[in-house]
Amino acid sequence: MDVTPFMPIIVEATKFVFDEVGKWIDDVRQRSNKPSPKLTEDAVDNKAPKLTRQDFVTLAANPQELEASLRAQLAETDAYVIRGLVNQIQTHCRSLVDLEAAEAEYGIVTPPYIKRGIEREADAIVEKSARLKSLLEQVYGRRIENA
Repeated sequence: MDVTPFMPIIVEATKFVFDEVGKWIDDVRQRSNKPSPKLTEDAVDNKAPKLTRQDFVTLAANPQELEASLRAQLAETDAYVIRGLVNQIQTHCRSLVDLEAAEAEYGIVTPPYIKRGIEREADAIVEKSARLKSLLEQVYGRRIENA
């Protein structure tokens, strides 16, 4: 099975997890009163090797090695779900920024719907980021090191 058409999606999503998601999750956790949720539900065996940022950079620079490291059937099956999750997380982040700007503008008289919206967007970011990371871990067959 040829995974070449899906490799750009997988690579971009993995870059997104390493570069963006970690920052957003930390930011959301700092603002939230909730305890930090576990990011993944152990999509792969705990004894599976980790995919570190450096490992990923090496793989991304060598397409043949990257293709060999991916689970082809899962990459093909999950590529569009992965792309969709990246787009959804980005949308939730933009909405969160807008709602937080409104909250800053209103200050102490912030309407409850804005506060609930902030909570909903933050929860959606955490939930969808965990799902994205889980799918990528399944595709690689390795745990992704928390960025």
